[in-house]
Amino acid sequence: MTLRTLGVAGITLLSTFAGISGVAVDFTASHIYNPVWPPHAQFHGYLSIARTVLIMTAAILLAWGPVRRGDRAAWIVLAVLLLGWVAIWLLAPIVVPGTGDRATYVFAAVLAPLYLVSIWLVRPPPDVSRLLGEDVMR
Repeated sequence: MTLRTLGVAGITLLSTFAGISGVAVDFTASHIYNPVWPPHAQFHGYLSIARTVLIMTAAILLAWGPVRRGDRAAWIVLAVLLLGWVAIWLLAPIVVPGTGDRATYVFAAVLAPLYLVSIWLVRPPPDVSRLLGEDVMR
């Protein structure tokens, strides 16, 4: 198994976990189906999980497709999607006080370094011609 394949597998496992755990935890009586939550809050809870599932699906497809083939633009999109998603998890309780709990920070703190390592492992190879200063148009 190559390091790139290990990174793709890591992204796949982490993203699958994030997508499934969001649905499993939030579609419960303590969150989206909580009777004391107003309907608008329930709607936003659903949107949050739907976006997470969409981002994780896109991450898996990017990782196994163009990123695995070394596409630099796809790698940048993948990194922005995943690291942006984790950053939102860490920043949301600061922006909206009283919404964070220990589980929120542990979840993000565990996923962030694992995603960083996985993203680094799937990084595209360096463009040697640019490093050597060669004219690519020859």
